[in-house]
Amino acid sequence: MNKRIHKSQSGVALVISLIILVSLTILGVTSMQATRTEISMAGNQREAGLTFNAAEAGLRNAEAFVTNSISKTDYSDPSVGLYDKSESDPDYGDSLTWDSSQVASTSLSSVLEQPKFIVKYLGDRSQNEVAAVNIGGYGSSQPGMTVSNFRITSRGLGQTENSFRYVQSYYGKEF
Repeated sequence: MNKRIHKSQSGVALVISLIILVSLTILGVTSMQATRTEISMAGNQREAGLTFNAAEAGLRNAEAFVTNSISKTDYSDPSVGLYDKSESDPDYGDSLTWDSSQVASTSLSSVLEQPKFIVKYLGDRSQNEVAAVNIGGYGSSQPGMTVSNFRITSRGLGQTENSFRYVQSYYGKEF
């Protein structure tokens, strides 16, 4: 009677267990790929945050630089990243431009290099076409002080030279 039971088994348990094993393997591989993608995304998000924070630190440092300057004539030396209104804008995308720019004095330790900035003197408010733009007459009369306008561009690097961010602001100072 035992011989008859062995003859009627056809290996269905083996086939089912192989199907379950293959499906679990596919599930595991898919989970590993998803985890790898999420880790990569988290690293990219961290790098984006580092570059933005570095660029912002450079921007704040440049604003302090302008605040502490004593004359508009200081802004006429492109070899150190200081441009006058008569000079053409630098190519911000060119790395050589940033080699001759101001280095921000920050203590960011998690970036490849400290942020750099370029300052361009745009002229006084009354001389600057951009500053003269007025919507609905708001602020059309200038008070007694003359405000000098500057465009500050800062570049922050992340942990590698492949990730960087530019931040730009306009800044006014009374001399």
